[in-house]
Amino acid sequence: MTHPEQTPQQKREHADPDEGSRPLPWFLTMFLGAMAMWGAFYIYATPSGEESSYGDQRTVAALRPPVKVAGAAAAGDGKQVYGSKCAACHQATGLGVSGVFPPLAGSEWVVGDEKILTHILLHGVAGEMAVKGAVYKGVMPAWKTMSDDELAAVMSYIRSDWGNQAAPIKPDTVKAQREATKARNEPYKGGQELQSGS
Repeated sequence: MTHPEQTPQQKREHADPDEGSRPLPWFLTMFLGAMAMWGAFYIYATPSGEESSYGDQRTVAALRPPVKVAGAAAAGDGKQVYGSKCAACHQATGLGVSGVFPPLAGSEWVVGDEKILTHILLHGVAGEMAVKGAVYKGVMPAWKTMSDDELAAVMSYIRSDWGNQAAPIKPDTVKAQREATKARNEPYKGGQELQSGS
């Protein structure tokens, strides 16, 4: 049986493609299977619940809000206030930035006269201050918009962390100094004015 001769149009056309399947390469299939097995093992073997050796290492107790004792300064909040208001300059370690932001760890201004420290936070400082033998010429902003409890808490915190061992400051002290210096509407002009005006 002979096939009829193809016309020029038929010779010009390509054959229709065949529909087929192309399976995944074997090594990719094995890799995906191994990844699935490793993921299942990791989920099974990783502790959960109150185990703090993973994640940010906070325990359930640390996540609970502090219990406030009547008449006591909100010392539990001092670290939180420090982290949100002060740590950007003075750093979480309290060591500051050399030549720019003074350290709070071992600072004579922090562990010294509580009235002077209160004045620093209430009104700020713009001028030269000697801290641990080094002179700083930056600007410390005023935090008078913070409550007496918040200021007392953060000052008590910085006076008791990083090796500092000074007595806590009570909200009543902040309240008294706020009232005593209420006429002041500008920062202190350096360490000399702080010492002479306190």
